[in-house]
Amino acid sequence: MPFLHAHHLSHSLEWGLMGLSSGLVIVMILWARSKFANYTDNGEPTTGFAKVLENKWYVDELYDAIIVKPLMLLSKFFQDVVERSGIDGLVNGVGAAVKWGGGRVRLLQNGQVGFYIFAMVIGMIVLFVISLFL
Repeated sequence: MPFLHAHHLSHSLEWGLMGLSSGLVIVMILWARSKFANYTDNGEPTTGFAKVLENKWYVDELYDAIIVKPLMLLSKFFQDVVERSGIDGLVNGVGAAVKWGGGRVRLLQNGQVGFYIFAMVIGMIVLFVISLFL
């Protein structure tokens, strides 16, 4: 078997290469920072394509104009017209109709058993007529 004897390997070369590459990265970061730190801060107004690049291709302004503002207007319309006039009006109307109907039906409950029997007989007649013709 060729692998009977284990040899102790030194990792000094790998550690040295890692240290060298890390050192070079740090040196390049510091060099780029010193070279480009005040690149756009020279006091001159940027114009043309440099201004487009400085403002990130105007993507934020375009997104705001095409997406955000129309959606804000649409949501304001839905809140003011659909929500307040439509949905709230429907819910409040149902509540008012139930309150009004309850006030009218309350008058039928007078405590007289004869009236309750009479109302029950009228109800049976109405159900019989409905089932007869339908």
